Amino acid sequence: MANVYGNLPWTQATNLLNHTLNGLFIANALPVFPRPVRALASAKQHLGINPDQWITQYVICPECWKHHSPAQLQELPTPDCTVPDCTGILYTERRDAKGQLVRTAVKINPQTSIIGSLQCMLMRPGFAQSIRDSRNDIQQQNDDENFTMTDIHHGTLWHELEMNIVREVVEFGTVRDQPVEGRNRQKLTEHRYGLHLTMNCDWMGILENRPHSTGAIYFAINDLPRDQHFLQINVICAAVLPGPKEPNVQQINHCLEPSTRDLMKLQNGITMVIFEEEPVDIYTDCEILDCNMPAAHKLSGTAGHSHDMHPCLYCDIDITKVNTCEGFDYNANPLRQKAILDDHGVRWVILNLVAGWFPSKKTALDFMHCIFLGIIAHLFMHVLFGGYMFSGVGGRNSPKQRFETLINSVKWPTHITRLPKNLGENQSLKKADEWRRLLTITPMLLWWSWKDEHDNIPDIAPPVPPNVQVPQFSRRCQRIYGAVLLLCVGVCLLATRSILMSQARLGQSFLSQYCLCCLDLKIHLTINHHASMHIADMIKMFGPVYSWWLFAFEQFNGMLECVNHNGHDGGRMELTLMCNWVQTHLIYEYALSLPEGAHDMERAVLNKIIKTQAQQRGSMMTEIAVYRSEAAHDNVRLPLRQAKFINLCTFGPEGVLYPHLITYCRLLWPDLTIVDDFSPNAGILFFASKVARALTYICKDGIRYGCTTNRRTQSDAYAFVSYGQSRFPVEITALLVVGVSNKVPHVCALVHRFKSDENIPLMPWSLFEHPLGIHTSYVNEFLPHEVVPVSHIVCPLALIPVHSNIIKKNLWVLVSFDHLLNKSCLVCVGFVFGVIW
Repeated sequence: MANVYGNLPWTQATNLLNHTLNGLFIANALPVFPRPVRALASAKQHLGINPDQWITQYVICPECWKHHSPAQLQELPTPDCTVPDCTGILYTERRDAKGQLVRTAVKINPQTSIIGSLQCMLMRPGFAQSIRDSRNDIQQQNDDENFTMTDIHHGTLWHELEMNIVREVVEFGTVRDQPVEGRNRQKLTEHRYGLHLTMNCDWMGILENRPHSTGAIYFAINDLPRDQHFLQINVICAAVLPGPKEPNVQQINHCLEPSTRDLMKLQNGITMVIFEEEPVDIYTDCEILDCNMPAAHKLSGTAGHSHDMHPCLYCDIDITKVNTCEGFDYNANPLRQKAILDDHGVRWVILNLVAGWFPSKKTALDFMHCIFLGIIAHLFMHVLFGGYMFSGVGGRNSPKQRFETLINSVKWPTHITRLPKNLGENQSLKKADEWRRLLTITPMLLWWSWKDEHDNIPDIAPPVPPNVQVPQFSRRCQRIYGAVLLLCVGVCLLATRSILMSQARLGQSFLSQYCLCCLDLKIHLTINHHASMHIADMIKMFGPVYSWWLFAFEQFNGMLECVNHNGHDGGRMELTLMCNWVQTHLIYEYALSLPEGAHDMERAVLNKIIKTQAQQRGSMMTEIAVYRSEAAHDNVRLPLRQAKFINLCTFGPEGVLYPHLITYCRLLWPDLTIVDDFSPNAGILFFASKVARALTYICKDGIRYGCTTNRRTQSDAYAFVSYGQSRFPVEITALLVVGVSNKVPHVCALVHRFKSDENIPLMPWSLFEHPLGIHTSYVNEFLPHEVVPVSHIVCPLALIPVHSNIIKKNLWVLVSFDHLLNKSCLVCVGFVFGVIW
């Protein structure tokens, strides 16, 4: 366990095992028979967690990457590559201690079988039952513009995939998909176990002292509940591609050969054994190729995103139109599958052998790289920072200093990714989640940096530092702010956990208008800006972006980067990474298969290990926690430790808690006659010291909320609470579990709303404050306390302190971190957009 999860080297793990056994021997607690094994490899073999039997070490040519199985290696007559005109050497030879000739591969590529991995997963208790049954689904639901899509199965492509088909090459090199002889052509969703896979390929650096790019190919099962299909234990790592350089198209075709063969077999059904059930046929198809833009073009065989004639996979645009209005007319861009074939803008790739594979149809445009690492990074790096929009003139009151001061003064929820403190000096952000967080506060950040003494954004350009080249685009603050506001609203509309097609079209409109405003300002745009014009089409095909953006796969890369290895080239480091991934699966399956007589301590240790990945609360793990809570019947989780009774008369604000709570309980349980503990009337006494327990925190929808009465959780004591169709920001004073008579204990919160009135002046973002989730209130001024059920807590919020020169008061700008949008808000945004444009 220490070797796999604690990153303990092999030798040290073996020594630890032997020291433990020696201690047991000294204590006369070591059994004589069966004799305990002392080698780490033997221990893994006996426990069934040895990954070597599940990994195939393909021998590959260092030049062309042609793959050979270990058996084929022994049959090769010479070490020369078998591909014509290739100069690669496949292996070296030496004599071992017994004088036998041993062949050692120059380079290897470790891979696992998709079929074998699926079979292991289906043998897990409850795994097959958790697979979604799509046979009775209503198809084409998102043709209704007001239908709410919540997961990938609401996309149109889900019900279009077919099985029992084979791809044939016919006259003039064209292809067609025909039924397998003797079988009927069927939809994948017509079968109980028709699995939809998402394929991802990405590269990462695993060495610090020299450049070394290692790639990984993942397959996620979309038919699992959305809180499970991005867990590492449910994702297949089919291959880890060796470095030090990224492979070209020819080389990656060879790497995809084993996975492609498995996909072709699974498309026509493979009989597999299911835990405690009869063997059934399992059908599978790759629904989405989900990679960043360069990798997507490489794997799909299409021209790169910098290609002059075919930079976009989804339309006919050429590179010259990216900086023209024609490149951002999202309604005029038809899918160009036929045009790609006619114009030869595509290379042959091995995925073309898979029936039903079409590059532009099954390749998703990654939202994370396109928007967060593309458009938003471009806005800050090339327009705001690169355009010298934050002048240092003015000392402490300069726009540059105000920019940095405001970022450092934001009170973030504890689960939110923090921004660097020196963003004014070092503007490069490495993570997509950092750009995502920065965009949420951008409307306030720009206003605070640029505003004049009247709190208005002047329509002038800030001064340019001496000895620098003046940017060629318009630098007028007011116009740039207006464009940025459109981007913020567009991203907020599109990046939601559930979405309507009307909402997606509206968000697409805002992105289009942002790009057109940039062109009007003479700002040079990139291919990411044009590619964003296809996001609404992606949502229609694949569902909400939460179902297919790459935060999960980037998290997997981060897990592999943390694995200890020996630093050896030739694919040996990559083999270590693959072994770690497979061992994680095997240990999880070992924990599930423990016998009934296993000791409680053994179960506790294994459960603790399984939960370690949930403690890595990156963006992906936070989303999984939210999805898991939504799947539960009760989405509120309490601390494990039993809370103690409190005295309502002395706890919290003096004289506030007891009267509010007794009034609340009378409304909550109208069938009970509740009287206060000093009342002479008959009824159920509401004892101040025996009815309520104070909680330090709760977890609602997977997010932790605290209260001001507990010093350790005060940072999470701010949230938005729903009141009917409206929501208001509150400060949570206390979290309570109250129980009266034989009623089920009820969890509630003592809160008070932030004070806000019509005297607060309109802000530049006021027109879009609802979709942006922004609320402005007075600092440290609240409405009277009230008690609400914790189920009304909607989302956490961030506090941004600002000062209004108009009313001469300090204000708090409260920004919600909710990723849902109600329909009434959508109607208002659509009306505002129609009025403006």
